[in-house]
Amino acid sequence: MVRNMFSSIKETLYKFIAYTIFGILALYGVLSIAVSVKHGDGAGLVIGLVYVSIAGFLFAYLIIPAIGDRMAFGFYTPKNVKPMPPEFPLIRAKIARKEYAEAVADLRGLLEKDPGNYHVIALLVEVFVDRTDDYENAIGLITAYLKKEDRCADDIPIVMRLVDVYLDIDEKARAAELLDNELKMKYAEMDLKQIRKRLEGMG
Repeated sequence: MVRNMFSSIKETLYKFIAYTIFGILALYGVLSIAVSVKHGDGAGLVIGLVYVSIAGFLFAYLIIPAIGDRMAFGFYTPKNVKPMPPEFPLIRAKIARKEYAEAVADLRGLLEKDPGNYHVIALLVEVFVDRTDDYENAIGLITAYLKKEDRCADDIPIVMRLVDVYLDIDEKARAAELLDNELKMKYAEMDLKQIRKRLEGMG
């Protein structure tokens, strides 16, 4: 617990430093561009553009992973889930560096504190399926999530993710059984149509 608290404080500090650096670079770059344009200083304009570009890359590094998390399993996140944990950008960075074991350990730690967290499960499944081919853990995570009593009526993306996993490991019967069971859920007609279409496509 102390370790997790220390890690959280450290990650928050890193984020604060990163956003501070971004702010300084962006401000200096904009001011340099403004002054250079006013005085016709070509060199100053180039320097300003360089600082603004660096700030832009840093901003993208900080923001894009968070956007990616919101798009996990589809272009929306179920309405009944909490905001994603603040540790996600650093965990995403570990995944980008192929430090999968550390990223999984961090995510499991988050899941211990908040069992059933949609965002944590989504990112864990992404690592298991897309990075480490650990289908067994991916299936276990999604199956446990779908057994929650407070399931959301908007769980179609994560259901389809599990269908994809079953098909990847040649478990077509399990995929069809899952979709059949989901037809009994109180989904909107559009979502039920999507499930039926997926079933028909499986033949």
